[in-house]
Amino acid sequence: MLQFRTLLLSPVLAAATALLIPTPSSADALLGTIVPAYFYPGTGGPGGVGDGWAAMAAAASKIPISAIFNPNSGPLPGPADPNYVTAMTNLENAGGQVVAYVYTNYGSTPLATVESQMSTYITQYGSLVDGFYLDAMSTNPSEVAYYQSLASYVQGLSSTDLVIGNPGTATIAAYLGALPITANTFNTFEASSSSFAGYVPPSSYQNYPSGMFSDTIYDATTIAAMLADIDRAVQQNTGYVYVTDQSLNPPAGYLYDQLPSYWDQEVAAIAAIDTPEPGTAAMLALGGLLTFLSVAAKLHGRGTSAR
Repeated sequence: MLQFRTLLLSPVLAAATALLIPTPSSADALLGTIVPAYFYPGTGGPGGVGDGWAAMAAAASKIPISAIFNPNSGPLPGPADPNYVTAMTNLENAGGQVVAYVYTNYGSTPLATVESQMSTYITQYGSLVDGFYLDAMSTNPSEVAYYQSLASYVQGLSSTDLVIGNPGTATIAAYLGALPITANTFNTFEASSSSFAGYVPPSSYQNYPSGMFSDTIYDATTIAAMLADIDRAVQQNTGYVYVTDQSLNPPAGYLYDQLPSYWDQEVAAIAAIDTPEPGTAAMLALGGLLTFLSVAAKLHGRGTSAR
C-alpha cells in the first residue's frame, strides 16, 4: 500500500498526487468523454433530435462523462434555472459530472472576473457544479501563475472540484508539471477530424497519466471517421475524447449546440475500449502515478523547476 503520509512530505510528490486527484471520472474505464453541452435542456439531442441532456444521462451508466454547462458563455444572472437543475441532477444521479464554463481569454480576463463567475455558478447551482472548464487557456509560460491562482480558488471552494483547462492545442511542461497545479485535465486538441489525422502530440505526454489529456474533434462526418479518431486518441495516451459531426461553421445553429448524430455509436465505441480486469485499474493508476513521480523527481534532482 502507498504510504501517502510519506509522499506528502515532499512538495514535488504532493503536487504530483494532486494532479491525479480528482479526475473527470472515478470510473474504472480507460476512456471517457468531456462533452461541450452548449444546449438547453430539452434540445440538442443526437443530430438535433430530442433532449441532449437526457441522452447524456442515459450514457452516464455506460461511460465516464462530464458535461460542460454553458448557459451564456458563462453564468446567467439571477436564480438557478429549474430546467438546468433537473437536467444536471438527472445526469449526476446516473453517474455523470457537470463542469461550468468560464472564459479566460488566454489569461487576460481579470482573475476577479473569472472568480466572480465561478462564485455565481456555485450560488446558483451549489453542489451540482463539480468543477470548472477554463476555456481559452494560455500556453504561455508567463501565465502559469494566473492558472495556478484559478485552480487554487476552485480547490478552495471544494477540494474535490475538477479543473479542466482548454488550451485547444499542445501545452507545455510548465503547465503540466506546475506546482501548485494549473488544471487536472487539459484539452490539448480542438480542431477538425482532418487535422486530427495528422496530429502528433509531444512525446512527453506518454510520461503522464492519460486522464490528464482530452481531445475535442469536430467535422468527423461519418461513423468510420469517428471510430478512427477515437482509436487515434487512445493510441496517443488520451483519457477523454469527444467527436462530433458538427462543423465549425454549420449552416444553422452553432458548434456544440447538439450531440453528434452517431452519439449512440460513439458511446458504444468508448464503452468497448478495453476495461481492466478487477484489480487492474488500481495497478494502472499506480503505474501512471509512479511514472509521473519519476519524471518529477528527475526535474527536482536537477535543481530545475517545472514552472
